[in-house]
Amino acid sequence: MKTSTLLPAIRSRVGDWNFYVTTLTFSEVATLIKAPDEIHERKQLAEWIQREAIESHADAISSYIKSSPQRFLGSLIVGIYGGSPDWSPLKVKIPEHEQVSEEQLSRIEGALGLLHLFGGEKLFAIDGQHRVAGIKRALIDEPVDSLLRTDCVSAIFVSHDPNTETGKARTRRLFTTVNKKAKPIARTQTIALDEDNGFAIVTRRLINSHPLFSDEGGRVLYASTGALPASEVRAITSVVGLYELVKDLYGGSESFDQKRPCDDAIEEHLQFCVSYFDALLECVPEYVEVFKSSSGQPGDYRTGKCNHLLFRPAGQRAFARAVQLLVARKIQLTDAVKTLLTAEMNILKEDWHHVLWNPVTQTMVNGTMIVAEAQLLRLSGQGARNSSSEKKLERLLESVSKV
Repeated sequence: MKTSTLLPAIRSRVGDWNFYVTTLTFSEVATLIKAPDEIHERKQLAEWIQREAIESHADAISSYIKSSPQRFLGSLIVGIYGGSPDWSPLKVKIPEHEQVSEEQLSRIEGALGLLHLFGGEKLFAIDGQHRVAGIKRALIDEPVDSLLRTDCVSAIFVSHDPNTETGKARTRRLFTTVNKKAKPIARTQTIALDEDNGFAIVTRRLINSHPLFSDEGGRVLYASTGALPASEVRAITSVVGLYELVKDLYGGSESFDQKRPCDDAIEEHLQFCVSYFDALLECVPEYVEVFKSSSGQPGDYRTGKCNHLLFRPAGQRAFARAVQLLVARKIQLTDAVKTLLTAEMNILKEDWHHVLWNPVTQTMVNGTMIVAEAQLLRLSGQGARNSSSEKKLERLLESVSKV
């Protein structure tokens, strides 16, 4: 059964946002404010946002709330969408001794009122995710009549249109704008929500639209690093790894992550990334086997006997960088992929020793992206990106030969 909530509020405006200022009890915060699960299409992407952007500092805030009599929390900025919230201005009676002009009275009466939530709305924290999570954790073991439940926090409500991509993007941008002014944003939060970073936008759209990254397949690991744990068998990459691939595939001269690119530029890079993954699914036999025939798992190609370059995030990045370079050299995308596939793909082989694979420790070699790209190009009969990367590869191979 839906429960309505009536809140005293001040209505105001800044820029092109209309907002309402009110207070919520801790119980109302715990009951009403949910995860931002309708900002993105894929459920796992939304859950990852919840984990990365909201849960990380909840324990510390919960402890502060429960242990400090002088507790005080800053205002929450709350997005509201769905349902039919209603605003009712109040008639204000001014004391006779107050000298108030008609203009002042109009402003006061237009700002003070009641915000009525009927229960069909969905609320999520645009700013204050950690405080919301901390409040919820603090109330878990509190009895129903606990005074802590009646504590209040101020809240600023802004409206959110869930029916258009423009509305969702507008809310995501507000999140990153507010948080950029407060503290540096983790890379995971940038990928999840930034509406001015073109690579983050393309990454989210790629996950939301390309069948390879559907929730059902489990091919994207929602983690805070680019690496895949040894126990992971279903994922081909992580969301951070995919973000890096989207960057590696970009060959434009203009900045793509500091100021929001134009829609045409975003769409162009998205389509290039889509074409890239489509080409892999068409040309790489092991991808066809795993992702089209469903006769194996990505983890089958990350073992001590079979370690395929295109099933390792580091190898994927070297391959993507090399493809971007060949395309810049006027080679068609599919031809570029096929050309690079003529190189040795098993990183357990000697060609990749100490470049991507350490044969002594039986582990991946980190921090050799430039050299790995140069080696891949060399093995496929192509020139290095530049003389610097070629010399780095030569020095590495020379040092290995002396061991």
